[in-house]
Amino acid sequence: MGSQSSIRRKRHRGKFYLSEILDECIEFCKWQFEFNSRKSDGATQIEHLETAIESPFAALMSEEQKAQASSIDIKPPTLPASAQFAWSYFLRLNQTRQVGGFGGFCAISYQEMLAFFTLEGVEPEGYELELIRIWDRIALEHFAKEQEKQTKANK
Repeated sequence: MGSQSSIRRKRHRGKFYLSEILDECIEFCKWQFEFNSRKSDGATQIEHLETAIESPFAALMSEEQKAQASSIDIKPPTLPASAQFAWSYFLRLNQTRQVGGFGGFCAISYQEMLAFFTLEGVEPEGYELELIRIWDRIALEHFAKEQEKQTKANK
């Protein structure tokens, strides 16, 4: 069980409801995958946006392009403190994700989570497991979209 579990329990006294933080956690995860994914040139989407904003050619953009660029919030949403351990677990599990037979990614299984938490010596909270499952679905949707874009680009 370890000190991480006691730290998490101290952070949220009384009854804790996942629904209180779920929207923020989903928004944070989607932002991370959208803006921190590497593009074909190796740079992330956020790096491309920052470069475009700082470019001397930015002054030459049309008003519509400027409005569009300024509407993109390049600051990440905040991850609630009570979800930070779950996010770190998810990132480490995501790094070991299995690839399926046709090149698609597989979901993180409960068996993989059990092995991970056993090796780490951590007893996760129920809401943390649910967050990992939700973030996993978001990741799989993101990977599928990226793979679809790549397939279309290769045709």
